[in-house]
Amino acid sequence: MKLVGAPKLVVWAEKIRTERLKFWQESDPGIFKAIEPLVAAKTSADWWIANKGKGLDAICKQLLGNKF
Repeated sequence: MKLVGAPKLVVWAEKIRTERLKFWQESDPGIFKAIEPLVAAKTSADWWIANKGKGLDAICKQLLGNKF
């Protein structure tokens, strides 16, 4: 999906998204597969930039409302 935001932020966020998706998938493929649709729905460049350093557990808690 195409990211939305300021053009320079989108370029940066696309790089972050690629790196994070690979990292999260390698961290725990099973959990990543379960949350992948939720992550794919995140199209805001700002969201990707804000979450650039977070691990899979933190992302799961954020996306699932601390139910993880």
